[in-house]
Amino acid sequence: MILYSCQDMGFRFGADTILEHINLSINEKDRIGIIGDNGAGKTTFIKILLGEYAPTEGSLFRYGKITSDAGYLPQNAGLDSDLDVYGEFLSSYSDLIRQETAIAELEEELKHCTEQQAPALSEKLNAMYDHFVKQDGLTYKSRAESILRGLGFDKAMWSLPVGVLSGGQKTRLALGKIILRQPKLLILDEPTNHLDAESLSWLEEEIKTYPGTLLIISHDRCFLDAATDKTLLIENGSAYLYHAPYSKYTELRNHDKAYLERCYKQQQRQIAKIEAFIEKQRQWNRERNIIAAESRLKQLEKMTILEKPSDADQTPPIHFEIETLGGKEVLDVCSLSYAYPERELFRALSFQVRRGEKVFLEGPNGCGKSTLLKILTGKLSPSAGSFRIGANIRFSYYAQDLSELDGKRTVFDEVYEHANRGRPAVSLISPGKIRSALAAFGFRGEDVFKPIESLSGGEKSRVAILKISYDRSSLLFLDEPTNHLDIKTREVLENALSVFEGTLIAVSHDRYFKQKLATRLIHIPDYCGDRLQAPTDAPDRSAGDAYRKQKEERARLRKMEARKEQLEKECEEICRKLDNIERELADPKNASDYEGLERIYDEKLSLEQKMEDILTELDAFQLT
Repeated sequence: MILYSCQDMGFRFGADTILEHINLSINEKDRIGIIGDNGAGKTTFIKILLGEYAPTEGSLFRYGKITSDAGYLPQNAGLDSDLDVYGEFLSSYSDLIRQETAIAELEEELKHCTEQQAPALSEKLNAMYDHFVKQDGLTYKSRAESILRGLGFDKAMWSLPVGVLSGGQKTRLALGKIILRQPKLLILDEPTNHLDAESLSWLEEEIKTYPGTLLIISHDRCFLDAATDKTLLIENGSAYLYHAPYSKYTELRNHDKAYLERCYKQQQRQIAKIEAFIEKQRQWNRERNIIAAESRLKQLEKMTILEKPSDADQTPPIHFEIETLGGKEVLDVCSLSYAYPERELFRALSFQVRRGEKVFLEGPNGCGKSTLLKILTGKLSPSAGSFRIGANIRFSYYAQDLSELDGKRTVFDEVYEHANRGRPAVSLISPGKIRSALAAFGFRGEDVFKPIESLSGGEKSRVAILKISYDRSSLLFLDEPTNHLDIKTREVLENALSVFEGTLIAVSHDRYFKQKLATRLIHIPDYCGDRLQAPTDAPDRSAGDAYRKQKEERARLRKMEARKEQLEKECEEICRKLDNIERELADPKNASDYEGLERIYDEKLSLEQKMEDILTELDAFQLT
């Protein structure tokens, strides 16, 4: 059954077009992942489906009761409640709670009733109990408690007032309430935010068995693969539905894009060829030439002109350059401890990191991963123990809370002054180059003069990453660097770090990001005190393996670049030959040499076919 049908649907906000010409249907039992850049209109699309916004163009049809009873979790949803955690969670079952209270009261009444009253009261109690059981009254509490534990609320937290919870904890509680209700339509906006690895694993298993219709906005690519089987891309105001989960979608998208680009370029070459033919025939200006020109002009007018494919997903790369690699022993942590007055985070933590490793710190929320990075970068002092960073090692730090940014500065000033700090006058980076880099990262025109404090989380993250790329450091400490980033920017960061020759020590809940980069995992509890041991889930890849992998990757890229240069030279040579041919065709003395013209045209077609083959191969490089 169709739940939603969009027919040429659009939405404008003032003078801005957010969505346009949306034509798609969402069916019962669909499991759709919704992706797109930050600000592309994903949440707007959901709010239109929910009826919070009305389309300004076209139409949206909603069918059935399912759409009016959707379970919706907005991004960073919170709860404002005077109840404790357990009471607020069970408030989803207010009707069952009332029934349970009524049954208890009737049981008490039955204990003290007369013999004459007992049969009627017993019959009433049995009917109430049967109804209670049919509505899962016997299992709702155990189900609720299981969900609370799955989302990281242990029993000690159940009596806490909701008001004392953090924003992330309130969002998790709101998510749990929706799952507990089991609506037939579930719409989740970034549901994996604020979840640790255990809670995320629990949610994945829960969503896999969810029997209803599922719409999920997420930048968590592993979660999308696990939870959905269709992908809706919202880009440049349009929507494209792929019948595949995220990983397969990327293959289909790249194939479609390459095909559209080839078709567009082929048509442009055909148009240019026809226009050149028309121009030459008109120059010769004989009757048969004019007839031929008019014939080709009609052919051109009948042609359906293809639009140039969008280059929205061609985000320029970034590079983490290194001034000096430094020593092979990058970091030595020895019996490091840290404790707050009320509790200890870790004790006697010890490990070493060698050059070229890409190390990810793991452990449950609250075990001290971010605190450890702050200690290693000098932001905090340890309670006990020591650490040593190797010789000639320069490091950079990306803070999860983006505290390294100065909110009062403009975007341009923040990046320009940081990029040129400590550089000699002869090697200063020009304002123009900084403006170009900012434009590549989405800051164009007057946007570069916005104060940092006015930016969104994703924009601040891009500024922080761009700053670090100018540091020339050989050691990067990154604390949740993909938070706030859309998938496209995450992939740009992954590609830059995959060929980074230095050392990476990072904290991240982004499994896709971690799987692509990690050469080693350090589970913090396993490296503390007497429990010092190699983690069982660590990839079996040494620093030497990492270095060889990076060396092979750089060799592959050099080979690709050499082939690309060769193809570009061949293109230039073909263009030179085609120019000569055009001059021959333009020469009036050849106008009556039909055999000569036929030979020249054959050569021209052969060269154009070769050019097309080369351009197709060059297109493939753009997708590699």
